[in-house]
Amino acid sequence: MSLQPTILLIDGMSFLFRAFYASSWTGSYRQTSSGVYTNAVYGFTKMLLDYTEALSPTHVIVGWDVASRETLVRSEWYAGYKSNRVSPPPELVPQFELVKEVTAAFSIPNVGLPGYEGDDILGTLSTRFAEEGSEVVIATGDYDSLQLVAPQVAVKILKNGGKHEHYTPESLRELRGITPEQVVDLKALQGDTSDCIPGCPGVGEKTALKLIMEFGSLENLYANLHQCTAKLREKLETHQEQVYLSRKLATIFRDLPLELALDEAQWAFDRQQVEQKFDELEFGKTMISRLAKMSRPLV
Repeated sequence: MSLQPTILLIDGMSFLFRAFYASSWTGSYRQTSSGVYTNAVYGFTKMLLDYTEALSPTHVIVGWDVASRETLVRSEWYAGYKSNRVSPPPELVPQFELVKEVTAAFSIPNVGLPGYEGDDILGTLSTRFAEEGSEVVIATGDYDSLQLVAPQVAVKILKNGGKHEHYTPESLRELRGITPEQVVDLKALQGDTSDCIPGCPGVGEKTALKLIMEFGSLENLYANLHQCTAKLREKLETHQEQVYLSRKLATIFRDLPLELALDEAQWAFDRQQVEQKFDELEFGKTMISRLAKMSRPLV
């Protein structure tokens, strides 16, 4: 009898940016002797090994953003989407491709699709593999991914200091008082300044949560606006179109045409190949010694 697959899906951009800023806040950047910046790649790799050791997955996949903000599908719906984003630090830019070389050395698929974001990759793959009977764990720093929580899909939200919050349908209800389906309805009402999702002006996090907990869904809220105060009702009526657009922007795709077979993501790697990449990046003996303790290499 074969074991049920356990798939670790990693939000590549979330890991990489967190690794970069966690190690660069002092202004010191890890570099090779030839001057190649590696602080984000090193931190990313450390987190990758931390999570694979903790979860013992049978398969690992990394999802990536592929498009610039201007070429995102969501930017076609709303020109202001993520318009507040600034260019990444020059020390980080060359590490975008370098980190993919590291994951490729581990034989981990790097998956992306032009026009879409890493969340959409994780949403599509988690839905597909859960429906096929696998257990899925999504590792990310993005709370939007809580909408992907399901009986066979858990989400681990990265926190500072190597900690994380673990969400299942039960813990999401216990800790936040909502269901996965209500995550996007909350975002639709309160908006999200980090992504420039407008929401409903004048409705903050507390009011949005109160409304969703009381009415259950956006549709039921709008079907019962007469139960709201006159001031709140006016806001919701005036900005109804914007609220529904905000929900559309916040909703993660789950049906992208991704050509990836599960066996391509098996967590098994050629240790010599990985060690060569570690040597090339001058990761040092500590990181290399971790490989010898791992149970998944091919050789």
